[in-house]
Amino acid sequence: MSFSDGCELRKVVSVANDWNKVWQERGEKPLLFDPWLKQVLPLLPSGKVLDIACGRGRNALPMAELGYAVTALDASSQGLKQLNEEAHRRGLAITTMPQDLEQTPQLPREAFDVVLQFFYLQRSLFDAVRNAVRPGGVVVARTFSRAGNFTGGPGNPDYVLAVGEFLTLFKGWEILLHEEGLDEAERGGGLAGIVARKPRIETERDVLCA
Repeated sequence: MSFSDGCELRKVVSVANDWNKVWQERGEKPLLFDPWLKQVLPLLPSGKVLDIACGRGRNALPMAELGYAVTALDASSQGLKQLNEEAHRRGLAITTMPQDLEQTPQLPREAFDVVLQFFYLQRSLFDAVRNAVRPGGVVVARTFSRAGNFTGGPGNPDYVLAVGEFLTLFKGWEILLHEEGLDEAERGGGLAGIVARKPRIETERDVLCA
């Protein structure tokens, strides 16, 4: 292992440990279903859901209660532990996957009808996110944005979308809903959200019947 590899490994472990500490400290706080996700539920197909960077499962758990087959993915073992415990308490079957998305992202191709990505912005991951969705499936994403006249928000620009960036990331997809700069985040700064549908594969039969 090279010196740089060792530094990167320590960085990964440090980030995971940081989130383990966060979720341990927040373990007694209620799990609140994201209100924007709740609002866009009528736009979503049924089937299999992948919740990326799921944390303690505030979205994964209610999606499972709604009848979705949920896979929840996160780097934090503490977050996944709490999710599994709460799923067991509620009698829900949720598949949890510990995974470091920055170093070794491994998302199955065309395996999910809905992919959720809330308040986790990693631009290098979007190719894998788009590929994880089945034709006709959707991505639902929401995170910080420079849109709107709001102060505050993350200090690191890597964690903030440029105005219109979601539309660029999902160019060629059907945009079912796109909002930016309308709402202010709890910690300050604007928000952007998108529900984008992956194009269906057009078969020869479809063309003949058109």
